[in-house]
Amino acid sequence: MKGSPLPQYPIPNKLAEHVIEVRGTRLSSWRGVGVGYNAFAVESFLDEIALAQGKDPIAFRLELSEGQARVQALLRTVAEMSDWSRRREGRALGVAVMEKDDTLAAGVAEVSVERATGKIKVHRIWAAIDAGLAVQPRNLAAQTEGSIVFGLGHVVREQITIKDGRVQQSNYTDYEIARMSDVPEIDVKVISTDHPPTGGGEDGLPLVAASVGNAIATLTGARLRELPFAPDRVREALGA
Repeated sequence: MKGSPLPQYPIPNKLAEHVIEVRGTRLSSWRGVGVGYNAFAVESFLDEIALAQGKDPIAFRLELSEGQARVQALLRTVAEMSDWSRRREGRALGVAVMEKDDTLAAGVAEVSVERATGKIKVHRIWAAIDAGLAVQPRNLAAQTEGSIVFGLGHVVREQITIKDGRVQQSNYTDYEIARMSDVPEIDVKVISTDHPPTGGGEDGLPLVAASVGNAIATLTGARLRELPFAPDRVREALGA
């Protein structure tokens, strides 16, 4: 399953398995395929481990990725882009890393939470991507920005519910995609390397849920494990 072998973290004695679950409804691929949701789970769990060990999330990932020069370069790049060590009043930062078909990316999100309503606001996202030799770096940056916006919609709004065997949503009036007001300032840095060129059409998306969720956990102490991060779920996690 894409997003579970984790070559970016050379952990010894590693095993990735999956179970096919019968859902009773037809499913299809999401942008980012398996990495989209597996990165959310893996990178959220890594932050929990870092917290339990009293380690900075980026420092912990640098430790886990020792010997992986490409990943380390991306982590150091987004740390510098976001001024990672600077504290923000009423906001927090979260980080995530992803690997898909030898394309690597790292991202940091800056988030605030309105505790009374449970509404989250993503203020900025910084991302760095290494897709090998960047043949068209401006297009690669644009694709990364677009997939970040696509992923953000699923983090803050998009949701399908099924009742009595039928999908309840019918149009964009009740299936809300990301609005312009949801979109943060996005800064993408393309790192071109001497590795063979790989893909870059969906590699921003897997960074969004984990980096935003990790930022929320850092800010509030509440860990969200289900998308979207709708206000009612945030308030429930906060104990409201």
